[in-house]
Amino acid sequence: MRTWEGKDASLSIGARFSKALIQAAGLLFIGIALGVLFRGIRGPDIPWSGGWSEKEVVARHLEGLEEISLQEAWESHQAGKALFLDARDPGSFQAGHLPGALSVPPPDAEGFSEEIRGLAQAGMIPIAYCDGVDCPLSAELARRLQEMGVEGVRVLVNGWSRWRDSGYPVEDGGS
Repeated sequence: MRTWEGKDASLSIGARFSKALIQAAGLLFIGIALGVLFRGIRGPDIPWSGGWSEKEVVARHLEGLEEISLQEAWESHQAGKALFLDARDPGSFQAGHLPGALSVPPPDAEGFSEEIRGLAQAGMIPIAYCDGVDCPLSAELARRLQEMGVEGVRVLVNGWSRWRDSGYPVEDGGS
């Protein structure tokens, strides 16, 4: 019969427990350090504490921004006043988007700001949207456009899914 003769075989139970405790503390320290590093890179979008309910996540994203309801967005579309701004990636936009939407990922906002500002001044309502309650892209786009002087930008939270699931018209392709 073989016996285990590793280097820890001669350690007492107390010594093995102490070693395991030190290793667990080391892993905890590494986890915390990685969390701090990741938050430093990603920014304040990830709270240290607080709630993660849908309402609290939306409130964090929309801080200082104006939300538009799905009904208001639909009515604006029917009146020909909605300027939908799809903040998702171009691939998602190609797969489907709200009618007449412009694909404006937040990093590209500057290239569209003059056109959007002019349309807003002409009476259109800029409505930024993305997909998912926890998607920060529409709020990020709205903030960037406001910083560039575009007034009246509103955010349709979880716009793509809610619009599509309500049976409202959608388009695919385009740019």
